[in-house]
Amino acid sequence: MDSIFSGEGRSIGGFLRERWSEMCEGLDLPQSLSGPVTEQVGDLLRPWADLPVGQASPFPSYVADDGFPAEMSVKWSRGRPELRILFEALGSSRPITAASNRDAAAALTDGLAGEPMVCLDRYGKVADMFAPGAGQATAPVPVWHSLAWKPGRPPAFKVYFGLYAVDLTERHALVGEAMARLAMGTAWADTSAQVARAARADGIERELEFFALDLDAGARARAKVYYRNHTGSVTVLEQMASLARAHEPDRARSAFRTLLGTAPEAAGAAPLTCLAYRPDALRADESTTYFRVSTFTASDEEAADRIGALMAHEGLDPRRHHALLHALAPRPLNQSRGLQELVSYRSLGHEGDVSVYFRFPLYPPHTAEPGPPPQPSPRTLQEDDSL
Repeated sequence: MDSIFSGEGRSIGGFLRERWSEMCEGLDLPQSLSGPVTEQVGDLLRPWADLPVGQASPFPSYVADDGFPAEMSVKWSRGRPELRILFEALGSSRPITAASNRDAAAALTDGLAGEPMVCLDRYGKVADMFAPGAGQATAPVPVWHSLAWKPGRPPAFKVYFGLYAVDLTERHALVGEAMARLAMGTAWADTSAQVARAARADGIERELEFFALDLDAGARARAKVYYRNHTGSVTVLEQMASLARAHEPDRARSAFRTLLGTAPEAAGAAPLTCLAYRPDALRADESTTYFRVSTFTASDEEAADRIGALMAHEGLDPRRHHALLHALAPRPLNQSRGLQELVSYRSLGHEGDVSVYFRFPLYPPHTAEPGPPPQPSPRTLQEDDSL
C-alpha cells in the first residue's frame, strides 16, 4: 500500500494525537468531552511517544503492513459510536527489541490497574503462560493493547497476545490451557473440534493468530480468539461465524452480500474471524467477521461507498462515516487506498454492528507478517477433533 500520510518532523505520539483529535472532530464530539480521553491516550503512549516517525518504522510491528505500531477504529451501532486505538507499546532499548517491547507492555498493563472498571484478575490467571521464558513458547509472544471509548462512559481496555510467531501446534496448546484456566474450556473444545473438522473437509487453513482479554470487572467480560482464514470464500466465513451462539446466519449473509456482492470468492485477502467467549458457556458466544476492504476495492472512495451500504443495511446513518472520513483523509478519497483497511460485521440476533479500522500508511510496505503457517499433521488435527 502506498504511503498516504507524511510524518515529516513529527513524533509518533504527536502524529497519533493529531489523528485521534481529527476522529473526535469527525464524530462531532466537543473538546470538553473528548479532551480528557485525548490526554489519556497521550499518557498511554508517553513512554515512547517522542520517537520520530522517520522514514521507516523504529520497530517493524505486525499491527500494520508498513510496520507502524498503531491503528484506530470506530464501531458504529445504535446510539453513540465507539472510538478505539490499538497499539504495540515500544520498548526503551535502542535499537528497540521484541524483549523491550514486552517489558513496556507488562508495565503498561500493570499501570491500568487503577483505571475505572479495569480488573486484571483474569489477565493474572494466564499472563505467565505467554511470558518470556515460560517454557512453552518457542518464540516471543508480542503483547498489544487497545483503548475503546464510548462518550459518556469510562474507556475500556483489552490486551492481545500475538500467536503468529509461535508454532501452530503450540498455539493451540497455549490457548487451550488459557481457556481452561478461565473456565472456558468446554466452549473452546467445541470451537477447536469444529474448526479442525471443517479444515479437513475443505482443505482450507484457519490460522489461530491472536488471543485477547477484556480487562473488565464485569460479568460479561470476554476472552477472544482470532483466526486468519487463508481464503476469500464467503462460505468459509459463514461457517466460522456460525460457531457462535449469537450468530444470526440469514442476517449476516444479507450483510455480507451488501458489502461484497454475490461472488462466492468475494471476501478479499485473508479475512479474519473473531470468536468471543464467556465463562461456563458450552460454545463461543459471539462472532465478528473482518474483511480487508482495501484488497477488493480500487480506492478509499469505493471502500467508503461499500461501507456506507453496509451501514444502511444495519439501519445506521452512512453520512456519519463520510463525515469522519472528511475530517481524517489527507487527500481526496479517489486518490488513496488503504486508509480504510478493515471493516467488520457482528450479528447479535436482531441487530448487528459495523466497525471500520483505519491505518495510516507512512512507510513503504514491508513483510512484517510471518510466512504461511506450518500445516498441522493429521495426528494434530485428530487430537483437536477429539477435544
